[in-house]
Amino acid sequence: MKLLIIPLLAAVLQAVGLLLAKVGLTRRRIKLRDYIPGVFLFLSIFSVGASLLFGYADFDVLSGGAVMAKLLLVIFSAVIWNICYYIGISKEKANTTEGIMITMPLATIAISWLFDWSKFSTTIAAVAILATLITAASYSINRSLKLDKYSLLLGLAVIFIGVENVLVSQVLQTGAISPITLYALRSLAVFLIFFAYYRPKLRRVSAKHHSFMAFSALLGSTMMILRFYGLRDAGITITAIVLILSPAFVLLLSGTFLHERLKIKRIVSTAVVLGLVISAVAVNYQSLLPE
Repeated sequence: MKLLIIPLLAAVLQAVGLLLAKVGLTRRRIKLRDYIPGVFLFLSIFSVGASLLFGYADFDVLSGGAVMAKLLLVIFSAVIWNICYYIGISKEKANTTEGIMITMPLATIAISWLFDWSKFSTTIAAVAILATLITAASYSINRSLKLDKYSLLLGLAVIFIGVENVLVSQVLQTGAISPITLYALRSLAVFLIFFAYYRPKLRRVSAKHHSFMAFSALLGSTMMILRFYGLRDAGITITAIVLILSPAFVLLLSGTFLHERLKIKRIVSTAVVLGLVISAVAVNYQSLLPE
């Protein structure tokens, strides 16, 4: 069960990252065209530095047609979901955003089964759907989640995050590259694309905001690297199920630091989902591990 620690830490940092991005774009009012390239600049610096120390890659294997195609699709998926994600959270409340993002683990599991139907599990499907519905219900969809272009962008982000998770898991299972190196390559490529697209003027960003983006990137790169290690070692299904817990941490942190109102039904639903996740992983632990 120790493999659960990595995806659990990723879930915590995912919640923290969402709140930091929300603060950066709405409270500190950093322009989106500066924030996204700026954060990815620091993501690249941190991850490339860590990769040079701890990573590895077999470029003979990675240059193969099938693996290279998946690497390019990982980068494409990352570009799409990050654009949709940051635009979406710049207009939605943190706990409302997470109300949409809670479907990401379910989307990841469903997409993974589309790639390999032999991995389908009725039990896991039932638990994932039930946990997602319980959490979604606690957000009063008819009131909290407005169907506008920003919520649709977040929905699109969910789909592409799921696609990326599946592709990353498949690339890592080849053993040709470490999670930290894969993330470094992915971050550097995405940064270059965003820099060319947004043409940011980072000189107009204050030193204080540069420090904020650097801190956000440090936590963000740690979260993503942990997620990548979770996808490799714990498997895509276990990692996705544990990530369902992320709304619990957003709930706690948004109430504590952003002073967003906490509702009893959200606290109760979080406790129920926690029980479902723990029971599902405990019962199916061995069968869910990657081969």
